[in-house]
Amino acid sequence: MQISTFSSFQVGSYDMSNLQSGIQSLQEQLDTQNSVNKPSDNPVASTQILQLDASQGRTNQFVTNNQNASAQLSLVDTTLGSASNLLSNLKSLTVEAGNGIMTTTQLQMIQQQVNQDYTQLMSYANATNGNGEYLFGGNKVASPPFSADNSLTATYNGDSGQRMVQITDSSSVPVTQAGSQVFGNATSPTALFDSMQQLSQLLGQSPKPSTFTTQLSSIMDSLDTAQTKIMTTQAAVGAAEVENNDIQTSNTQLSTQYQTAVDNLQSLNMPQAISNFTMEQTSLQYTQQVYAKVTALSLFNYLQ
Repeated sequence: MQISTFSSFQVGSYDMSNLQSGIQSLQEQLDTQNSVNKPSDNPVASTQILQLDASQGRTNQFVTNNQNASAQLSLVDTTLGSASNLLSNLKSLTVEAGNGIMTTTQLQMIQQQVNQDYTQLMSYANATNGNGEYLFGGNKVASPPFSADNSLTATYNGDSGQRMVQITDSSSVPVTQAGSQVFGNATSPTALFDSMQQLSQLLGQSPKPSTFTTQLSSIMDSLDTAQTKIMTTQAAVGAAEVENNDIQTSNTQLSTQYQTAVDNLQSLNMPQAISNFTMEQTSLQYTQQVYAKVTALSLFNYLQ
């Protein structure tokens, strides 16, 4: 009789504990409206959710990278476009200066405009993003890549690298450019600025040297070459923008797919959950009543 009573207590306690645990789990599901809140709810689904969450987190980081890269590439693209436009105007001034009827005073006025364009081009070459990082210093983004003295002698202070932003597990896009490649050539990292310096000095000579026309023609060739290089770089940046935008769309869609898969795994059948919750509560109440009666009867028999 003692063994039977002890067993009854154990069974009753075990049943009530299980029912209370089940009710707690169902209550949590109803509160969160998720069918999986902890691994024990569904070990297989829980593992899948963890894997999907990790994949979505990585993809969301790529989307953020896409957005940052898009802003940076747009700045580089716009700046290069402005530099190219400036060179078009500068070449027009060079053609104008080649007019044989230009006086020394008129040439000096063009020189002043060239000097202003030099300063403006220097500002383009030292353009920054919203974080104050320089676009044309290669990997050196904390300080201006270009500098110039009063004689318009330019110096490149950046490096030959590029900062890359990863946009997929296997793809990256460059978000900075090496200014020595954009505004320079194999001979000089500041070739374009050197040509503008030569143009300014030539226009300022009085009287004009006998080689004026020859020098002017050589400078024009250098400006043409420089503009072609800038436009080629701009085209490459534009291609990177297209690639980044396409991948951003793909990453965004992939993130949505991961979230949908997680939602499907966590989806809670509310009517069924409410029904189960009610049944568990009823079962617990019944078990408690039976347990109370067994406990009371056993105590009565003991007293007898």
